[in-house]
Amino acid sequence: MSISIKTPNTESEVIEAYNFVKDILKLPEDHPRNLHFYINVFYKEPKYIVIAKEKDEVVGAVLSSEQDENTLLVGELAVDQKVRKIGLGSKLMNEIEQSARILKKKQVLLGALNTAEKFYMKIGYVPKLFVQLSGNNRLDEIKSHISDKIEWENTGDGFSKVIVDTKGVNKKLQRNIQEELNAHTQYLFSKNLIQ
Repeated sequence: MSISIKTPNTESEVIEAYNFVKDILKLPEDHPRNLHFYINVFYKEPKYIVIAKEKDEVVGAVLSSEQDENTLLVGELAVDQKVRKIGLGSKLMNEIEQSARILKKKQVLLGALNTAEKFYMKIGYVPKLFVQLSGNNRLDEIKSHISDKIEWENTGDGFSKVIVDTKGVNKKLQRNIQEELNAHTQYLFSKNLIQ
């Protein structure tokens, strides 16, 4: 099995990669990082997209974009079922991290599906719990359920949000917050690229 990993050279390769990711991850039609979004990313910086191909078929892809001057945001990572468990996801992430370093980024940030949390920790990403509650000025409600260190908080845009350093994935805490507050929660993962 010979799999090549590369950045796209043409818009049609971006379309092929996006359609692959959309199919694997079952992205909705109204997904905010849609095909148009990634075509714009490609024209700004092709290195934000990495594709794995076996012969002429896409078998994996990472789609990312610039979060800010210092941070690369991985939006989607997908690997075809038939080539999982051979390290392709790790190779794709390593390639996107190399691109981020070349582009002088200091950090890679991503949100993970529950099924991918262990994978990201295995490759050196640190989890932090993101909690979002509908309504302004509800930070005290969130904080009353959290004893861990809150690293970031925000309110005023119709939501109250915090990021919590839980020192690992704490499913019990996550479930409790979801159930007791009817809050949206997700683990965000980050990796510092500059030691």
